[in-house]
Amino acid sequence: MLKRELRLNKGGQYKFVFRAGRNCVTKYMAAYVVKQETTKIGFIASKKTGNAVCRNRAKRLMREAVRLLLPRVKEGFHMILIARKPIVRASLREAVQSVLYVWRKTGVKHER
Repeated sequence: MLKRELRLNKGGQYKFVFRAGRNCVTKYMAAYVVKQETTKIGFIASKKTGNAVCRNRAKRLMREAVRLLLPRVKEGFHMILIARKPIVRASLREAVQSVLYVWRKTGVKHER
């Protein structure tokens, strides 16, 4: 679980990221990213993803991928990750690769 200070938690924060952020789509997730002073991340899995079990698995995979990669991030940003249907059958490795791809495409800098 991400620390409370790392989570997007207000509707206004989500609206701002959707409105001002750059988007990127992969097979497993869509992402909106906007640069800010602090780092905050939100996760969304709609009913299109599947039932409650599938949605929770999708969010767990995305959270774990971000948790593993977060220490390597250099800059602050606000990000929303939106699960797509294929993530239900994805492995953690595929989720991590998708997050890295999204970060490269949207300009979030990270160390190797």
